[in-house]
Amino acid sequence: MSKKTNPPRSPGRPKAGADQASAQSKILMTASRLFMEYGYEPVSLQQIASLCGVTKASIYYHFSSKPQLFTVAITSMMAMGMQQTALRMDAPGTLQERLEKVAEGRMQQSHVDTETMMREANTYLDADQLAQIREAEVRIYEVLATHFKQEMDNGYLRSANPMLLAHAFTSLLMLANREGVRDMHATIAELARELVALFLDGAAHKA
Repeated sequence: MSKKTNPPRSPGRPKAGADQASAQSKILMTASRLFMEYGYEPVSLQQIASLCGVTKASIYYHFSSKPQLFTVAITSMMAMGMQQTALRMDAPGTLQERLEKVAEGRMQQSHVDTETMMREANTYLDADQLAQIREAEVRIYEVLATHFKQEMDNGYLRSANPMLLAHAFTSLLMLANREGVRDMHATIAELARELVALFLDGAAHKA
């Protein structure tokens, strides 16, 4: 009586799937870093491929075009930024202490101004891609605005438009990218403290 055997399994399929997911993740992380640091136009798919140790064709396997890769990379980066902002703003401590943690986290790495980056990419992205990025950006502002509104309700911040304050605070952090500003302080933490103090001096309720 012959011994029953199972049909042979195609070799390497699970590993190939894992490898493809790993390659896609690496491409996405590398693209996010480069786009955020340099903007849309200066970054090429070949540059991303070289840094990831893959071919340009490998990028096209996962992403149909540079605009699609840019959209996924930036929205993923903004989603992570929103989560980190929420964690820091939900943590114990005064508003000043929590904003300092947000500022310090945002300024750890220099990056281009979002508006500058979007103006540059606008020509290449379709309406849906632009909307996806804007929606991801708004979610970060909404986290800050929610906490600013809470501080207005308890009397610490003067009454104002909380979304405007969220935009103002975020714009203030971009000063860290200007030449020489980081050199004014020994550490990013010190720069974060001063920028937050400047922001709150204008927003805090005056007795």
